[in-house]
Amino acid sequence: MNTPQQMALNAMLQDTSFPLAEDTLFVRAQQRYSLFTMFHAMQGAEWMNAQGWGTKTNECEWEGVTCTMMETDGTSLGSMRRRRERRLHPHEEEKVMEMMVTRIQLSESNLQGSIPNEIAGFLHLQELEVSKNDLTGRLPSGLYNLTNLQKLYLDDNTLRGSISEDFGNMNALEDVFLFGNELGGPLPKSMGNLKKLRRFWASDMFLSGTLPTEIGGLESLKGLYLQNNQLVSNLPSTMGNLVELRDLRMFGNVITGDIPASFRYLVNLEVVYMDSCELRGGLTNDVIRKWRKLSDFQAFGNNIQGEIPTALGELENLKVINLAENNLVGTIPSSIGQSGNLLSLVLRNNRLTGSIPPGLASSTDILHINLSENDPDKDATSGIDGQIPDFFGSFTKLKWLKLHGNRLQGEIPASLSDATSLVHVTLHDNFLRGEVPTGFCDATDLTNTRSGMKNLTADCDGEPRIVECSCCTVCISGSSISVSIVRNGESGGASGG
Repeated sequence: MNTPQQMALNAMLQDTSFPLAEDTLFVRAQQRYSLFTMFHAMQGAEWMNAQGWGTKTNECEWEGVTCTMMETDGTSLGSMRRRRERRLHPHEEEKVMEMMVTRIQLSESNLQGSIPNEIAGFLHLQELEVSKNDLTGRLPSGLYNLTNLQKLYLDDNTLRGSISEDFGNMNALEDVFLFGNELGGPLPKSMGNLKKLRRFWASDMFLSGTLPTEIGGLESLKGLYLQNNQLVSNLPSTMGNLVELRDLRMFGNVITGDIPASFRYLVNLEVVYMDSCELRGGLTNDVIRKWRKLSDFQAFGNNIQGEIPTALGELENLKVINLAENNLVGTIPSSIGQSGNLLSLVLRNNRLTGSIPPGLASSTDILHINLSENDPDKDATSGIDGQIPDFFGSFTKLKWLKLHGNRLQGEIPASLSDATSLVHVTLHDNFLRGEVPTGFCDATDLTNTRSGMKNLTADCDGEPRIVECSCCTVCISGSSISVSIVRNGESGGASGG
């Protein structure tokens, strides 16, 4: 049977441009054989970028192959043969300088089939990039012998199986992208040996089990992307050792328990995505205060309890806060937004009380405010109260303002319609009174909303009417929708989004 290995050997035996002579360097013959095997095992005839592959030209000229002059083992084929015949223990000859394969870049090239075990023949390989192809099968054991490999990009294929404990042998690794495959099983404990690893992206797969405590050994790690797997774990306290970590994404797993106190040492964090993870417990000032570089914090859809830490308002780089769908209580810290950099504040579906924080007035470029449904039981035991602040009208970039399902009082400020970028405004299920500003309406037809506005809701139905609104897309009476008025050819919804 013509296996890829046999086809590669036949090609080399017929290759007069690269004779397998006694003085031919073993490492050169090995890397050429490995490339031929790759070509045949991965359906090279179907590749989109295959110039030179499988031909008699120098392998360093093949498309996507980069060679570098390297110091390498000077053992010849003849010397290797004589050792085997005499059953001598192999040893390295003196070093020689030779052009060795250091990079293979074949992304989006229609590679098919499995990665052959002969990949181990690239002793000096530093980068392997075969992402966005149709590779199948398991990760070959030979892959783990590439101890000089720095960058491994296998993402967006259909690779299966698990990651071997031999993964920890690849101690030169800096970047590993595995996402978008069908790899499963636990994360190997040996990954803690990868002291140079900077980015580990293994999202959107079937990884399971717990986070190994050895993960704390990744002292150079800047990005950890494990979202959308099947992990069931707490957050090991050893993760506090990841002091270089900038980006942590764990959403779409079952990450139970609290955020460990050791996370206060993660002083370089910029992005934290831990939504829909079943986190519980509270957020503490001792931890949050140390995340001074944090710009994007999303932990919605958990079971986080207690009050919002006042330290969140002290983080000058913070642009996005999304803590929706938790069990947060108490008031929103008055300092939230006072940095002037906040772009999105989403705290819907909690049990918050108190007024809208005055610190928001400083964040004039804010795009989204969603404080809705903080009185979920409609029993007035929780919910944002006070008045809608006039300064909302100065938010000329604001697109979403969702305040429904609270205990807001007083009149709706006329200045609110000065926020000319608003697309969604939901004010229903409050204790507001008066008139929705006519500035939200089409100047030529006050029964329609102005151009660009898709959703405008208020308590403008029933008798007596609490709020007057001539152009609302949805009018509500009490706590239920009584009529949905179609405006501008669209039907406006009243959900919190």
